[in-house]
Amino acid sequence: MQSVFNNHHRADAFQASDAPLLVVDTDLLIRDVNSAYLKATNRPYDELVEILIFDAFPDNPTDTEADGVTNLNASFERVFRSSARDYMPVQRYDIPSIQAPGAFVRKIWTPVNSPIHNEDGHLSGALHHVEDVTAVVDSIWDTGPSVSAGVNMDQHAWTSLINALVRETFGHRRASATAEQLQQALNSRVLIEQAKGVIAAREGISVDEAFTRLRGYARGKNVRLHEIAQTVIEFELSV
Repeated sequence: MQSVFNNHHRADAFQASDAPLLVVDTDLLIRDVNSAYLKATNRPYDELVEILIFDAFPDNPTDTEADGVTNLNASFERVFRSSARDYMPVQRYDIPSIQAPGAFVRKIWTPVNSPIHNEDGHLSGALHHVEDVTAVVDSIWDTGPSVSAGVNMDQHAWTSLINALVRETFGHRRASATAEQLQQALNSRVLIEQAKGVIAAREGISVDEAFTRLRGYARGKNVRLHEIAQTVIEFELSV
């Protein structure tokens, strides 16, 4: 399947990120996942892409208090309604086991959902980023009352906690940076498409030829393509 990202740089940034990332459209159909997400959930690519997210990741039927689907769905609704990033609280959300079909693996996550816009600027879906903090939560729970009583956790527990919190903090920063990079690349593509149209209409040529001229001019001047495109649009630069 071709990547959901039209721009190769956006697709490369998405796939290269070591933050676990998944993309859903506004119907909550999974459109793409990166390798880090597949590793975090231990799922193969073809069992996720083009599947509704809650079909791919239903609640654990043996957990009568499971609320992962409800809470994640509410987060996506907030993103789609406000077009703003939504930070979810720590969430238990068990995932289907690959090794034992029908069984679930207990998992606790810190999810963040960010809006994605298409080339026309309209909301087209969400970037879903999760970090697995099961080990950290287990370390805290295993320590029990000693934490609230001010008693130090053992060195291994403290190390696990610190490492996981650092991974979570920087992981969300990476996801935020990736989302911004993807949006910037998309904005650049919009400028390029507009500039192609301006050149084609002004010169009476095809949009393909217009793009060839635009790209050749940018290479000759050693300037980024979207910068030349913006100049064409704003100042009627001839290329």
